[in-house]
Amino acid sequence: MNTFTKTSVATLALLSATVTPALAGSNYLDHLGLRGSIRSTGIELKFNPASCDKSTAMGWYWAARNEMVICQENRRRGFGFQHEVTWTEEDLDTLRHEAQHLIQDCMDGSRQGALGAVYKDPIGLAQNVLGDRAIRSILQSYSDSSDHIKVMELEAFSVARLNKPQEQSNDIRKFCF
Repeated sequence: MNTFTKTSVATLALLSATVTPALAGSNYLDHLGLRGSIRSTGIELKFNPASCDKSTAMGWYWAARNEMVICQENRRRGFGFQHEVTWTEEDLDTLRHEAQHLIQDCMDGSRQGALGAVYKDPIGLAQNVLGDRAIRSILQSYSDSSDHIKVMELEAFSVARLNKPQEQSNDIRKFCF
């Protein structure tokens, strides 16, 4: 193993041991890979910008600004921009959800904000993964949105719940390049 590889492995091991003790059971390294895949598209991935304090959202993907924002659950509110804090399962879920919106945006080849379904039957996926109660809650939250956006949200919530960040990284490589 060369020095660079040894250093990279040691850094990842240290990072996973010090930053994520609460996430020992999760697939945190796959989430690091997902973050890298998102950034490889040119998207600016931001954590806890001041705009998080002005929103009730846990995150968003904004194609026109070429950015994705994750508002971490344990950030200190009211202090403007903050660096990353220890990731929670909810934070990782938000990352997967917003990553799915990026993949949806890549489906038409333009990345201009026109989201397209990745799954052939996103509603069936939602029924299998989320169940009727969660679907009703999501549809209520997005009641002012178009039917198309509702379907895109159902797919994004479903994929986030599946918790397969490595598969999402593969989809980014497949559909966004």
